[in-house]
Amino acid sequence: MYTLNIIFLDVRCLVPKQFDGYNYSMNIRMAGVDYTKAGVMERELFTFTAAAREAALNSAHERYKECGFVIIATCNRTELWVCAENGDCPAPDRLLCELKHISFDEYRGLFINRAGKDAVEHLFYLACGLKSRITGENQILSQIKDAVEAARNYALPVLWRLFQSVVSSAKRVKTETGITRADVSIASAALDFIKAKGFDIRGASCLVIGSGVIGRLCAELFEKAGADITMTLRQHKNGKTLLNKNFRVIDYDDRYSLLQNYKIVISATVSPHHTLTYDEVSRCTSFDGSLTGSLGGAVFLDLAMPRDIDPDIKKINGVTLFDIDEINNPAYSGVSRDYRINEQVKKIIDEETASFIEWYEFREYVEIIKAIRNEAAADLTERVSTDIKNCARDKTAEENLRRAVTRSAGKVMDKLLFGLRDNLDEALWKDCFAALFKSSIAGAGRPGIYGAAAYNAGYNTSVIAGDAAEEAKARA
Repeated sequence: MYTLNIIFLDVRCLVPKQFDGYNYSMNIRMAGVDYTKAGVMERELFTFTAAAREAALNSAHERYKECGFVIIATCNRTELWVCAENGDCPAPDRLLCELKHISFDEYRGLFINRAGKDAVEHLFYLACGLKSRITGENQILSQIKDAVEAARNYALPVLWRLFQSVVSSAKRVKTETGITRADVSIASAALDFIKAKGFDIRGASCLVIGSGVIGRLCAELFEKAGADITMTLRQHKNGKTLLNKNFRVIDYDDRYSLLQNYKIVISATVSPHHTLTYDEVSRCTSFDGSLTGSLGGAVFLDLAMPRDIDPDIKKINGVTLFDIDEINNPAYSGVSRDYRINEQVKKIIDEETASFIEWYEFREYVEIIKAIRNEAAADLTERVSTDIKNCARDKTAEENLRRAVTRSAGKVMDKLLFGLRDNLDEALWKDCFAALFKSSIAGAGRPGIYGAAAYNAGYNTSVIAGDAAEEAKARA
């Protein structure tokens, strides 16, 4: 005997909700602190190491289990992204301060808050490097990918889909427009900066502390410019194979004893502590060597956030220190970084943003489509059940054939239903779904009083499974 598995939905969700001119309510919010309003010292307060970010995400999730979270933490910005499937999101600016144990009232003026479509568009532009201090830089895309990967267990489907869409969009912009094709990064900015300051680095001894992505890129670029490169490597890490064979390598613990041998010192790590402290550097031999240039002495470049190099070392005779904000100053750029957001780039981002918004808006109808599809497939299967039984050799074959018919009918319905969405104006396909839902689920003869009552009252009724649990699994 055929047993129907009936799913009742709250059809009141078919009533469009207005937001920013779109018929949806996008419950996505973000709050950020970046270089446009905060200096190095202020941004340093909000930065996260990998371990600290994991702890913060876990803490936020424990407090707000129905919400999703992602934290973007770079040298130039920290952003907390929040979404909620149901209910309200916590205020991300206040929550970020709580996670960092910082007074919100003291630093509230540093925050930039965005919500809904404004937040979504911001992230699409950000991933393309169009909101970076160095316009068009490549590193931000990797940092966004790292951010969402770190939030894999905390993002919820909405933020996960948003960040994946953003990454794909940025790759498309890069491929189709070349806006980030140039070698634009904090490493190239550091090289441009030191050249603009008048240094002739050809043959200059250069120590790079940090063997991560930025450290290795700095070493490669400075070597091409003529510097003699040495890199540090922590003894417990087996990363020597990642380094250029032309680079000398010293143990990280030997950096102080050899420091006076270098004219350029670059630090680019993700350490939460200083790699070079004032007390230790001041014990080194005086830095009285000279580079050809306007500053002379030894030059220290701090490319990290939080800062690697104790800012007090600039008090030491013969030492000149520059932090990431000074290095990123466009006035010292050796190449043009004024990539205008041309019409081609804007068109791609507008298309990708609209695509995500369409997905977000439509996702609330997915369960309705499933219900219509399942009812239609079940109806068809029941109508041909006698033929199935007559064609089958045995009970197993009969069940397999029944499942195949149900599955195929469901695919046909999916094609038709999604075709309505793709080929009709929004208002029309919503009306179609409402009518189909009413006729196939609420108005069907088999559901009886349950369907009609649920539809007319607008109740969000649970699944009535009964003996059809196994069959429902098979159809799914």
